Amino acid sequence: MTSGTAGSARRPSEEEPDPVEGLRLRPLPAICKPAFPLDHDYFEIAYTPLVGPSAVLLARAMARHLEAAGGPTTVCPVELALEVGIRASSGDPLGRRSHLVHALDRLVHDHVVSRVDGRVLGVRVAVPPLSDRAAAKLPGPARAAHHQFLETLAEET
Repeated sequence: MTSGTAGSARRPSEEEPDPVEGLRLRPLPAICKPAFPLDHDYFEIAYTPLVGPSAVLLARAMARHLEAAGGPTTVCPVELALEVGIRASSGDPLGRRSHLVHALDRLVHDHVVSRVDGRVLGVRVAVPPLSDRAAAKLPGPARAAHHQFLETLAEET
C-alpha cells in the first residue's frame, strides 16, 4: 500500500446505510376521475405549495419504487430519505422527529399517502385536482396553473 491512499479508502460497509426494518409500499388507485399521476406537472405545481417540496419528491420516489416493482414493495426508509435529499437517521429513521416522518405526515394529511398498518403505506398512483377551497390557498401563479390544467382537461373530454 502506498502511504497516500491507505487512510482514505472507504470500506464497503461505510457506504451502505445500516439495515433497518423496511417500509412496505402498496399502490392505491386514484380516488376519483380526473386524476393526475404523481409524475405529472400538475402534482408538482399544485401540491408543492401545500405539502412542500420534500413531500412531493418523496411521493414521486415511492411511486417510482412501486412502478419498478410492478406492485407492492419494501424499501429501506434510510435509503428512501437519502434518495430525495432528506436527512436520515439510521438509528430511528421513522422516529417522531424524523424529517422523513414529517414529509410523510404532510402527504397523509393531503390524502396522497395512507397509513395502512405500522410500516405499511398506501401510495396513491394519481391525485385528484384540488378542491376550490384548497386551490384558494395557492399562490397566484400556482392557482392560475391549476385552473389552466382543469380547462385543458375539460377540453379533452
